[in-house]
Amino acid sequence: MFLAAEETPFVLLGPKPPIPPSAWETYGLVALVALPLIAVAVFAIRRFLRRNLTTIAPIAQLELSLRAAETFEGVEAVARISGAFRAYLSAVEPRAATSLSTEELIAVLSGLPVFLPARQPLHAALRSADAAKFSGASCEAPLLIAGIREAARRIEDARRTFARPVVAPLIPTPPRPVAPVEPPPLPGPPPLPRRDYA
Repeated sequence: MFLAAEETPFVLLGPKPPIPPSAWETYGLVALVALPLIAVAVFAIRRFLRRNLTTIAPIAQLELSLRAAETFEGVEAVARISGAFRAYLSAVEPRAATSLSTEELIAVLSGLPVFLPARQPLHAALRSADAAKFSGASCEAPLLIAGIREAARRIEDARRTFARPVVAPLIPTPPRPVAPVEPPPLPGPPPLPRRDYA
C-alpha cells in the first residue's frame, strides 16, 4: 500500500497565470492627463461664478435706472427718477437710507465731504422731485435727469478725490517691542530729626 503511493508519477501543474498590473501602472497616464484638466475646469468654474457675483457700480446702476425711467411720463417718471437717485445715494453712503425724507436726507448728506461739491444740484433735484410728486408742480423729466446726472458726476469726482489708495508695503514692518514701564521708586523713610550738640 505504501509502495503504490510512492510510485505515482510526479505531475507538473504548469505555469501560473500572470499577475495583473497594479492600478497605477494601468491608469497612471490617464490620471496624469486628468488632473490638469480637472484643475483647469475648477479654475474656469470659479472664475465664471465670480464674474456673475460681481455687483454693478452705483453710478452704472443709476444710469441704467435713469434710462429706464425716460420711457415713462409725468409723475410716474419723476417717481422712478427720484427712486433711482435715492438708491444711488444709499449705495454711496449707507447713512443715506431710502426711507429718509428729503429734509432728513439733506441734513445727513450736508456734513459729509463727498457730497459738498454736489450740494446745489443735489438739493435742487431732490426738492423739484418732491414738488412734482407731492404738490403736482410741473417738472420736466429730462431736466430732472440732467440735474441728477450732474450731481452724480460731482459726487463720483469727489469720491475719487477723497479715496485713499491702499498700498501694501513690500517688506512688512516688524512690530516694535514695547518698552516695559517701570513704576517710580517708592519713597524712603522720612529723615530723622537732627540734633545739633554744641
